[in-house]
Amino acid sequence: MNSKQTIEAKVIDTNHDLRGWMDIQVEFHQGKPIEVVHDGKTYTFTSKDGVWMSTGRETREMATPEDARLWITLDGRIVLED
Repeated sequence: MNSKQTIEAKVIDTNHDLRGWMDIQVEFHQGKPIEVVHDGKTYTFTSKDGVWMSTGRETREMATPEDARLWITLDGRIVLED
């Protein structure tokens, strides 16, 4: 079952600098993010899972049709812009 939530996420840019806390829309399927609306763009899951090495947190890669990418923690609380 899918659920959509608005989450206040910590957003980190490509230089690893904090952009701040931003509201994002996240759609979850089986407890994992499959779609994110962030900064006016819709990102979908690319089928790539990973681990944020400095924290050990599991992440998912998301991309727009134009190939803008980000990584998001499974709870949706941290967005790593790519």
